[in-house]
Amino acid sequence: MRSEEIGTYEMLWDCPHCNTPKLLGIQHRHCPACGAPQDPSARYYPSDEDKVAVEDHVYHGADLICPACTTANAAIARFCVGCGSPIGGDAEAAAARSEQQVGQGEAFGGETSKDALAEARARRDAQRQQAQQAHAGPKPGMSRGLKIGLVVGGVVLVVAVLVFVLFFWKRETTVEVKAVAWERTIEVQEFKEVRDSAWCDEVPSGARKVSRKQEKRSTKKVQDGEECVKKRKDNRDGTFKEIKECKPKFREEPVYDDKCYFEIDRWTTVRTEQARGSSNDPAPSWPAVELREPGTCKGCDREGERAETYSLTFVDLDGESHECEVERAVWDQAEVGAKWKAEVGVVTTSLDCGSFTPAR
Repeated sequence: MRSEEIGTYEMLWDCPHCNTPKLLGIQHRHCPACGAPQDPSARYYPSDEDKVAVEDHVYHGADLICPACTTANAAIARFCVGCGSPIGGDAEAAAARSEQQVGQGEAFGGETSKDALAEARARRDAQRQQAQQAHAGPKPGMSRGLKIGLVVGGVVLVVAVLVFVLFFWKRETTVEVKAVAWERTIEVQEFKEVRDSAWCDEVPSGARKVSRKQEKRSTKKVQDGEECVKKRKDNRDGTFKEIKECKPKFREEPVYDDKCYFEIDRWTTVRTEQARGSSNDPAPSWPAVELREPGTCKGCDREGERAETYSLTFVDLDGESHECEVERAVWDQAEVGAKWKAEVGVVTTSLDCGSFTPAR
């Protein structure tokens, strides 16, 4: 965040007695038309067109309000400029107007003393209400915060119960093994020349016929100017400070790098041999694999990864079918027509494929 002070300017006020408008907060401590004292709570921010700069302003602090006649006095005053009463340590400091802010390129609009007085009344009402609540102490009964907390807690509890019912509430049922099936596969790989690509700093050894091409590899954030706002802060002495605050804004920009395309000899899966069955007698077996030229030469082949799956089809008491993939140890116990115990979702009616046990 970058902060830049633009300048110091006079607040304005309107005389409530003779209606003289746009009097200056520093220069006009009294109305030049009727002599009425300035009310610090009626000071307001001017529009951009009406603002008056304060040259060589020395800030001593917030104005002090005379306890005797409510005239605003400079923070260094020892006696009131309105009635001459001494300004002691019990003098109240002038309240600050709320900050104002506009975006870049926008202008501040003007106010009147009515706006300032309305804000002051709202602030006093809020302070009075807080003081009354503090004096009265906590009221019997449930606080609003506690009520909100109980409502939120109730909603969370209901949602948790619903989630439990939908996903975890199960009952035991009896199912019949309707069918069994198995499948085993063996990949056959060949050591052959293939085309591949990689970022040039990650090219594997043994690559040949390498060509390069610039491609997008990632993105990065690049600063793209600033987002600025103008703020007005009440100094509480009849002036305000105007400040420009800016923070950087960024854009995503592509990052390019060299992508390499090359040839390389590599074990590559060229086919997959399969064996399937729908019975556990005879026992599952691996498919026969014929290798044309075993070895590690270019063009040679070998067996690669092996995989096996075992599945059971069940029918529940309602006649609905369920298919589950199970471990080999469970599958070996399965016999078509056998009764098994399993858990089923009370709401979802889905079968828990990890809960099967043969019925006793």
